[in-house]
Amino acid sequence: MWQVALYNEHQHDQFVAAASFVLAKGPADVAWRLVDALPRSPGTATIRMHIRGDSLVVDCRDLEAGVELACGSAFSCDVPVELPLPAIFQLGDSWIEVRAAAALDSLGLESLHGNRKAPAIRRDEKQRGPDADTVAKWLSAASELHRMAASSPDFFDSAAQIALDCTGLDAALVVRHVDNQWTIAGSAILQPEHGISFEYAAVELVTSQPDAWRRIPNVGRDKSTSHGVSDSIIVAPVRDEAGQVVAALYGVRHGRGDNRRSGIRALEARVIETIADAVSVGMARREHELQSARQRVLIEQAFSPAMAERLLRHPEALCEQVREATLLFADLQGFTRLSECLPPAEACALVADVLEMLTRAIMDHGGMVVDYYGDGVCAMWNAPFDMADHADRACAAAMQMFQSLPEVSRRRQRLLIDPLRLGIGLHAGSVHVGNAGTRRRPKYGPRGRAVNLASRVQSAAKRLDVSLLATDAVRKRLSSRFVSLKVCTARLPGVDEPIELFTLFPAGDAQPLQSNLEQYAVALEAFERGDLDAAEKLLMDLLAAGPTTPAAFLAQQTAALRKGGLGRREHD
Repeated sequence: MWQVALYNEHQHDQFVAAASFVLAKGPADVAWRLVDALPRSPGTATIRMHIRGDSLVVDCRDLEAGVELACGSAFSCDVPVELPLPAIFQLGDSWIEVRAAAALDSLGLESLHGNRKAPAIRRDEKQRGPDADTVAKWLSAASELHRMAASSPDFFDSAAQIALDCTGLDAALVVRHVDNQWTIAGSAILQPEHGISFEYAAVELVTSQPDAWRRIPNVGRDKSTSHGVSDSIIVAPVRDEAGQVVAALYGVRHGRGDNRRSGIRALEARVIETIADAVSVGMARREHELQSARQRVLIEQAFSPAMAERLLRHPEALCEQVREATLLFADLQGFTRLSECLPPAEACALVADVLEMLTRAIMDHGGMVVDYYGDGVCAMWNAPFDMADHADRACAAAMQMFQSLPEVSRRRQRLLIDPLRLGIGLHAGSVHVGNAGTRRRPKYGPRGRAVNLASRVQSAAKRLDVSLLATDAVRKRLSSRFVSLKVCTARLPGVDEPIELFTLFPAGDAQPLQSNLEQYAVALEAFERGDLDAAEKLLMDLLAAGPTTPAAFLAQQTAALRKGGLGRREHD
């Protein structure tokens, strides 16, 4: 396995590659990417490389740049260039390093805290402690990292720079474990010509044996000065709140160039470990910030602004509990047929317009949007906070929906054959509220029989051709602001017992319709006792008065029974 590291102003990445590979960058790209074969996109810049024995062959003939080695030697790109491995070279504004991934037993890593391979402090290390200014700098660096905004995109780069500045290392990297692979999240490189990569085996060791590990160069090993052997490294774990290693702080001292210091002292290693702990705290804080931001977005999407602010002050209200709630289901009637006649973009715009109107009505009356489905919405009242008038609020929202729908129809009238119609179902009952989604995708909402029944009532409104249906549980909870009218007793799919269904009117609208409402009640009573003649006569008069009652539905049922030569029995 070969590791390929690439470093420039915009990018610091490391890839695992086979013996032949290509780095590619499109015309609009900032970063290079590793690909297995030459891309076919026109204008794509490529760097082709393959391993030949102990050499790396670099072919970058389509780039207007030469290859320059760390030692200063330069090569033209007119022909492929052969470099000894391990190789580090500059190509344009980018440094590239290619080397074989080292095995763990060849790294010579020692546990900082002992009890594994070596004592914490080696005899050949200098025992003189740091002066007061150095200690103050270390403490200041850790404090600065704690104060830093964890959500800042430069957080990991800043952590690496602090590690480099306060220890005098040549390079520092924050390496994260994401999607089952190690990636460079942030780095600070003093002299890239001396090295820009990290050892995969070292960070894997930190995962399997969480501790700070360091390597002191050339102690009991070959004194070769080939690239990497003389490097001193320190790797410290970065943990999440559960104590799992999710990243590593990786430091390097090359002992070459301007920095002639060699090795990493135990105290310097402890400083790196302290900074790694500060990164752990920052990442935990960052996760809390992201979680809070996600929670705020979800809350503001589902609740009215006033309710959202209250929930942000009292998030414990979202805990799982059993509550009584009024549930509303609403959708467009006949939209499937309508959507077949509309271009997809127009159909989507129409649905968005309707859902916006429905959402506004729900939130105007303190409700919570549980979910959207197709061209409809589900809403809930009396959760997560108490609302003594939750049934009234749900009914008021339904009335606002009916009042607002004609305006939506008017705006879209060039697309519509008939005005838009809503079907609304209401039910009140006990529900279990809490996370109605999953751990990965939480969603606050209700579950239980009451939710299913409310959905069935809404479906019945469509079948009965009645705009609004509510159960007796809703009717009993309503104040004098609303008047109810029984539509029928029906058996709903999945519900064992027959359900009495009512339609509702605002009390102010019901007064002028009082005689019609009373006549419908008499017609329904006649229908239910099987007197179809009386029911039919009363219903014909109501139909002539206009669509103010469910007379059309009951007239259809009466006609169907008469056509079949059947009578209506009370127990049907």
